[in-house]
Amino acid sequence: MRRIIWTTVLCALSAIGLLWPAIFAHLDSSAGDVDRQSVITDYTAHYRVDADGRMYASEQLTIDMAAGKHGIFRFFPIADRTDPHARTIPTVTKVTVDGQPGEVGYEWRNNGAFYVARIGNPNVTVAPGPHVYVIDYNINGGLVPPSAGEGQFITRAGTNASAPASAFYYDVVGFWAQPIVHATTTIDLPGPSGQVACVASASGEIPCTIDGAGTAHLTVAAANLPAQNPVTVRADLSVPAPPRATVGWTVEFDYVLGHSVPMTVLVAVLTLLAAGAGLWLFRMQREIPPGTPVLYVPPQGLGPAQTRYIADETEGDDAMVATLLSLADRKLIRLDRSDSRHWTVTGIGTPEQWAAIDPVGRALGTALGVTTPGAAFAVDGAVSTGQTLIRARKTVANACRSWSEDTGVMQTSWSGLIGRVLLLLSAVAAVIGFVGFLAPTMWGAPFAAFTICGFGLLATGATTRRTPAGRELWSRAAGFRRLLATPSSEDRFDYAARQDLYIAYIPYAVAFGVADKWAAKYRAATNTEPPVPWWYPVPVGQSAGLYSAGNFSDGLASFNSAVSSSISAYTASQSSSSSSSGGGGWSSGGGSWGGGGGGGGGTW
Repeated sequence: MRRIIWTTVLCALSAIGLLWPAIFAHLDSSAGDVDRQSVITDYTAHYRVDADGRMYASEQLTIDMAAGKHGIFRFFPIADRTDPHARTIPTVTKVTVDGQPGEVGYEWRNNGAFYVARIGNPNVTVAPGPHVYVIDYNINGGLVPPSAGEGQFITRAGTNASAPASAFYYDVVGFWAQPIVHATTTIDLPGPSGQVACVASASGEIPCTIDGAGTAHLTVAAANLPAQNPVTVRADLSVPAPPRATVGWTVEFDYVLGHSVPMTVLVAVLTLLAAGAGLWLFRMQREIPPGTPVLYVPPQGLGPAQTRYIADETEGDDAMVATLLSLADRKLIRLDRSDSRHWTVTGIGTPEQWAAIDPVGRALGTALGVTTPGAAFAVDGAVSTGQTLIRARKTVANACRSWSEDTGVMQTSWSGLIGRVLLLLSAVAAVIGFVGFLAPTMWGAPFAAFTICGFGLLATGATTRRTPAGRELWSRAAGFRRLLATPSSEDRFDYAARQDLYIAYIPYAVAFGVADKWAAKYRAATNTEPPVPWWYPVPVGQSAGLYSAGNFSDGLASFNSAVSSSISAYTASQSSSSSSSGGGGWSSGGGSWGGGGGGGGGTW
């Protein structure tokens, strides 16, 4: 169940990591900033459209620049307003500033929806006054189907002699953040134009003029354009509309899937292969459980922690407590308590007795300093006590692992170890891929798939494997657990006559986390309360507390509670807090633009 929950959580996180650009694509609805200090005194642009739909543009802007500006920026929308599955990705070929090569930086904005050319040096401001910027670029999508861009145009010129086969539809003056005093654009088409239309404002108060309608060379002009006011041109043509490269998703998913269908298919295939590889590595580390017939005795020579460890490849949360109870049962220590949170562990065994027991019990006694008669350890909730108990708990865990290696019942699984390293590296790569700084977020999917399907490699025991001797012990330990936890053998164990064994098995039941079930089996078989162990410090008449359901609220759990309290005190004394700070960076305003696309720009 825990693995299912973690798998579900990882799948949900991976889905968010993959799709976050599309999820947040429409959250930025703020209007762009208007630059009221700078003015574009002249805007001259030339557009040449080839029959294959490629458009070559040269835009020249004369800007009366305000003080404190570094330069200008030009943004290009990637979405094609005429086809949601087509893209208009520009290639900037040349930028000059006052006749000299300009310093340009390129970046993607709004999760890949805009391509931005930033012209200027962030460490240098330009002198106030007029400056001439020239931007040359080419872009696909210069010709669109004749039905595209139909709507309300204020100015029209020319007529269509026949039904048009394509159209030129573009914002020949972009969405600039400065007012434009005068704008002139020339357009060279791949054939004679039919009807030509332009619009410089929705209501028509700003006129635009058209020259050359009916020819392949058009001139469109407008004056006194407010900031953020494009000029859109549409010209019908008899030239057939060229085929367009398209993808199967809208621009919101470009930062997720990129711009290439073959590349997306490749990543999908890699994701399936990675998932298969992760699942294969995980399954390769799983050991087939042996037969587990019910056994009435624990494996010979094994204490509670070792028995749990060989069965589950983990000593469990209660290994230290179970081992202490086992030591008490074997008359090596005495347990005393003054209340539920104050216990004393006193050594009563001789060195010879300690030397004869299992290595885990001996290691715990040494860690608590109770291996000599009269030596005592107080569990009182103090910080120093908690520190000692934390070390003792680690000692039990290390002793279990050392015992399994020294006796040859377990060995390292190198394939599991390598798989775990690959899993951790894959998880890091998935996070990097989903951030999307280097490539579309889909590149995180193969690594996420490997991580999810191979998540079991992080489970306890994935880096170890039982030897044949270990598998035999596994079978016996698991069979003994069946005696403690399941009712299948309750009619074959004489509880009334074997109270000594019932009591001796309590530490094992605690180690397996089934002490309540072990007590319930006794009640069911004898119709009486289980006996109180002679080594457990409970006054006569309070035996029910020892076996209370739900982790023994007044019985064994009181000792566990005392241990936990001491550990918590130490942990709290070691805690600390930390803080972090963030930063910022360059940003520019954005907004909407005319129906023909083309983008716009501003100063910065």
